[in-house]
Amino acid sequence: MTTADEPLSTLAPFPAALPDATLPALVASHDWACLDWPALLRALLAVGRTSIPLGRLTEGHVDAVRILAQAGREPHGGATYGVWASRSHATGVRATPVDGGWVLDGTLRFASGVGLIERALLPVWLDEERSVLLDLDVSTWQGDEDSWRTPAMIDSRSLTVPVQGVEATADAQVGDVGFYLGRPGFFPGGVGVAAVWAGGAARVADLTARATAGAPPAPARTARWGRIRTELACAAALLDTAGRVLASSEPDLGSSSASASSTEASPARGAGGRGQELSTEVRAGVAAPSRAVLEECRVLAGPAGMAFDGDLAQAIADLDLYVAQQNRDADQGYLGGLDR
Repeated sequence: MTTADEPLSTLAPFPAALPDATLPALVASHDWACLDWPALLRALLAVGRTSIPLGRLTEGHVDAVRILAQAGREPHGGATYGVWASRSHATGVRATPVDGGWVLDGTLRFASGVGLIERALLPVWLDEERSVLLDLDVSTWQGDEDSWRTPAMIDSRSLTVPVQGVEATADAQVGDVGFYLGRPGFFPGGVGVAAVWAGGAARVADLTARATAGAPPAPARTARWGRIRTELACAAALLDTAGRVLASSEPDLGSSSASASSTEASPARGAGGRGQELSTEVRAGVAAPSRAVLEECRVLAGPAGMAFDGDLAQAIADLDLYVAQQNRDADQGYLGGLDR
């Protein structure tokens, strides 16, 4: 059994859930661009354990301000940011050059934080191969309210946004052409997403414990809690190791302190360098125990917990959808294809 302030594991204890957390408060709570990797991952674990959609939005802001730092730019004072980079099902935004900037057209899917965030970093495409990254005011952009057809992650406001004839000035550009995908920090940034997954798994375990607090003792239930603790410990230990490796390997694996002018991939066996290898190992290694926790908690909660505990049902749906972002076949294929 767990509570939201228990460490859950021994080697790498989980931080407690945060009381009364809001997105504006979290944005202001740290200098996210300068936070070292171990502290960053622990902070994201705590937010994920507090609220999975809130963790998603916080991670998007964190990613954005660290990208800006990599480019040697400051975020607009006090603004809440996101990164709107999805090209799901051949969507995305095209940029047509005009005097003084670009005209933008296309469709943005998974634009998290519509109506909640003030600015977004948006890669826009000059052609099939070349993109530029723009820092845009999206506070008035509207999403299609009917585009999100599931209650899962509903609070993340990840809507589809139509973009038609939007003008962007040249001073919105962040970095050189190709900066977004080519920067050293591109792949390591995915470790932050994995931290929110693990925090979300801890939240599901916390809520399952609350929902089943009156259940009679049974060996099968005890064994399931043992498996949950094991899975959470594996995820937390992997993130703890990743944080220390990232902190000690800059800029080889990519970080917010990497050179703003560098757009070369880190040298290594994989096309994306050692940063891609590390990020893929961590994402795959955290996604698997997160899914295992979901499976165990569904059984422990049973139909009553799933039907009558709204917080638990929402957290299970949120984590199930969010962790589906990890493509198991692609990640395992990539890792299996590396030189041994």
